[in-house]
Amino acid sequence: MPPGTKKYLILNGHFYETGKAIFSSENRAFRYGDGLFETMRCHKTVPLFFDDHYERLLRGMAVMRMSVAALPPLDIFKGHIERLIVRNRIFSDARVRLSVFRREGGLYTPESNSISWLLEATPLKEKGYQLNEDGLKIGVFHGFPKTWNLAASFKTLNCTPYVLAGLHKNEQHWDDCLIENQDKQLIESISSNLFWTKNGQLFTPGLPSGCVDGIMRKNTLQFAASQSIAIKETGGVSKEELLNAEEVFLTNSVNGIRWVMAFEEKRYFNKLPKEITRWLNKAIQLQIPG
Repeated sequence: MPPGTKKYLILNGHFYETGKAIFSSENRAFRYGDGLFETMRCHKTVPLFFDDHYERLLRGMAVMRMSVAALPPLDIFKGHIERLIVRNRIFSDARVRLSVFRREGGLYTPESNSISWLLEATPLKEKGYQLNEDGLKIGVFHGFPKTWNLAASFKTLNCTPYVLAGLHKNEQHWDDCLIENQDKQLIESISSNLFWTKNGQLFTPGLPSGCVDGIMRKNTLQFAASQSIAIKETGGVSKEELLNAEEVFLTNSVNGIRWVMAFEEKRYFNKLPKEITRWLNKAIQLQIPG
């Protein structure tokens, strides 16, 4: 392999070349989906909104009764992320995934609550958040409702509803796909939180609906509050309500805001998504040293 083309990951603080075997078949993430992950955008090697990601990870670990003793402090983690991005020679923005999983041992019942952690980094095309020029075309996946539970608001390694929704999206030639909960209410998409507007009010499913407690969701609500936009969190949304909305958009930490152009026969505007994207890029500059 030519010099500079090798790619690396970090497992428990140590570099390993990607593609090399680092786990056994007894790994609990593989066997039981016994873990959590955070996916974030990095700009100039700086993980954006990392305090929020780290805090959500700690809350999720507490719910799953994982020990935080092996988890580096926030500032040390930032250093690991910077070193990984530099080692992989990523010169644009980067997508970084931090996975935490319980160490092997036991069947369903673990032998201990000690953890391992894994960092992976891949390049992104754009610098900063760029609103999609072409609006998304979305649909609905009814085949595997996401039910509320104590871990529903975190990003766990049990991703079956999202995997099946992704397959359905591809079969229907959509750009994204909405997922329903046990009450047949639409609560989020494959990798994003869901927002819509009507009569000057901003709506989004609340956490009791079963949606993920998204970092970009949190920042979007903060923006709306700063602009005195009326906010209402709901138990989800019906297809009929969404067809009567004026704007629909999706949010996640990597892509920022993505506006929806089409849902069935309905077509939407994108005024608020543009405003939030401008605000996000200003917020980036406050997080970059110097």
